[in-house]
Amino acid sequence: MIPKRIALVGPVASGKSTLAAAIAAHTNLPHIDLDNLFWGPDWTPVASHVFHTRLADALAADTWIADGNYGGEAAEILLSRAELMIWLDLPLRICLPRLVWRSLVRAATRQELFAGNRESFRHLLSPDSILRWGPAHHHRHRRRWESRLAPDRACGLPIVRLDHPAAVTARLRSLGLIALKEA
Repeated sequence: MIPKRIALVGPVASGKSTLAAAIAAHTNLPHIDLDNLFWGPDWTPVASHVFHTRLADALAADTWIADGNYGGEAAEILLSRAELMIWLDLPLRICLPRLVWRSLVRAATRQELFAGNRESFRHLLSPDSILRWGPAHHHRHRRRWESRLAPDRACGLPIVRLDHPAAVTARLRSLGLIALKEA
């Protein structure tokens, strides 16, 4: 039986949104991208209380797959509603090339992301660039999820931890979350 509420977490450029979209397409679960709830125009985060309210409202639905990498109260809201946690625990050596490629493509194509925001080559070279932020926070996020998802803290929530790209498709296929040709 496919869970009705799935939380998908992992570091920057681990493939969360792509995988969540594939799972949503296969299961018909609505896809909630937490970045859409967090970001306002001009790459400005919304106020914490606004983000938490948006998150709680979105996750009040009976069915969803939500992807993001938020800690604190946002993580607690997400985990309290989820029936299954998928943790993409991929190493930096996998995520970093993906991050660079994804960011360059987004900047070149001016792809619209969240709240009308777009990556630009200028922003990619700035001190607050995702190209700096992602690698700098990779190990911190891994430690946070490792601690939060420990058996004594997960409150019985089933956790699928995927730590190698080759394991992702096979494991999720075995759970019925993706079709044979997806992901």
